[in-house]
Amino acid sequence: MNCEVQRLEDNIRYRILTINGEQYILDMERSFWKIIFPFFVWMLPSTVFKVEDSSIVERLKEPNKEKVGGSWVMSLAGIGYFLGILLAPLMGYFEIPMSPLVNGMLIVFAIILVTILYMSMSYRRKKKLEIVVNLEELSRRELWIRPSSKKQMFKLLAAYIWFLILIIFFFMVYIVSGNIMILFAVSVFTFVILLSSRATVQEGNTAVWF
Repeated sequence: MNCEVQRLEDNIRYRILTINGEQYILDMERSFWKIIFPFFVWMLPSTVFKVEDSSIVERLKEPNKEKVGGSWVMSLAGIGYFLGILLAPLMGYFEIPMSPLVNGMLIVFAIILVTILYMSMSYRRKKKLEIVVNLEELSRRELWIRPSSKKQMFKLLAAYIWFLILIIFFFMVYIVSGNIMILFAVSVFTFVILLSSRATVQEGNTAVWF
């Protein structure tokens, strides 16, 4: 059946699904496995929460004055980009002589920190939604979501594989070189790949079934 997808302007974690005149809320970060492997969104059923009161949906669509979440992330990404450009000529000065074992431990630690940062931001987005509605109080259903087009599927697959290759490549380079800027690059790419599941359910129309 046809489904209209709408995203919340100030909360990238959730989607509003309109199916046969009924409205549901989809939590994009309910499953950690779907965050790591975004294609699971299309392969496995997702839990949606039915909203009986249309005024709740309207409130969720209203822009939130506290735009700290999205603006903070964009600012951080912009700062990181310009720092990368400014510090590129100084790459050699960031090489710290350490054993490959220590470098490997440091990069695992960095990825853990990135994951903790991501989960803390996810928790904040959940609390923002709960100001309007508590999903656990709504009736829930399971549905399968299909990609809106083959183009969407192949674009996400190409981007996901590309970033995964970059992460593995920089992982290996850092273990050998110990360059702190490489470690920074791995952290950024890891954060980006954690956000890739957002591209599986885009605004517009797609096919779903219960």
